[in-house]
Amino acid sequence: MEKIITQRKAQDDYHATLVAQGMENAGADVISITNDNHGYIQIYCKHPKSVNAEKIDLEIIREIESKAEYYLNL
Repeated sequence: MEKIITQRKAQDDYHATLVAQGMENAGADVISITNDNHGYIQIYCKHPKSVNAEKIDLEIIREIESKAEYYLNL
């Protein structure tokens, strides 16, 4: 099965975990987390064509909003 590699950036370690979890929630497999020359963290995932970039982005947003809502309700 042919897979696609998608990359997203994160600001810090905590944000990177949320991005990676969102990717996993969308059905992608996180394959690498690295730093770039500008101080951002790069998260790479591999996924089938049926999991498109919009679905990944939606799940990342859901993961971030879920954590924000949790902390607001403490």
